Formats: sequence, structure tokens, C-alpha cells
Amino acid sequence: MCLAGFTVACSGQAPAGGTLTGHVYGVGGPAPGLPRPWPGTVILAGPGIRRDIRVGASGSYSAMVSPGTYTVTGRSPLYESGAVLCRAAGVATVASGHSTTADVLCQMS
Repeated sequence: MCLAGFTVACSGQAPAGGTLTGHVYGVGGPAPGLPRPWPGTVILAGPGIRRDIRVGASGSYSAMVSPGTYTVTGRSPLYESGAVLCRAAGVATVASGHSTTADVLCQMS
């Protein structure tokens, strides 16, 4: 039996999530300095969550997450032997039913 005001709990439907996608890129370095996809790990930190996502040679990742604001960082064995964190340009805000892109950039000198 469902009571008024409790329709979400009674319907069995959880709030819809969104998708956070992107790449791990090596950027800069010798000319032409174009972004290069790198393998590694992407780390998502947001509302009550810390999630590590393995990234293959394509450098791409995709994850279903709850709506909210996420800090996106990552590591690649091709950048400082994986010892240094790389960062996305800013925080990523994910809305229900939408896709948000956050690329992790490892800046080469």
C-alpha cells in the first residue's frame, strides 16, 4: 500500500542517473603537441562516492553515476610512471538523464 507523498519509494523506481564520459589524454610535449589517448585509471569523487575506473589504450571511459557534482582525476603509467595525478579542467556536473564529458589531461612539458 502506498501513501501520498511516498510514490518514489512505493513505485520501486530510483532517481535516474546520468552518464559521465571522457578520455585520459597526454597533452603538450614536442610539436605538434596534440592530445594523445593514454591508458590508466580515472577517479570519480562526488556525492558519497569515490570510484576508480580502468581505462584501456583508447583512453576512453564511461560511467553511470547519480546526479551531482564530481571531481575527475586520473593516472597513467605513461605520465610520471603513474605517480602523479592528472586533472580535468574543472568539476563535472551530471544531471539526471544527461551525459557530461570530462577529459583528464596529463600536461607534458
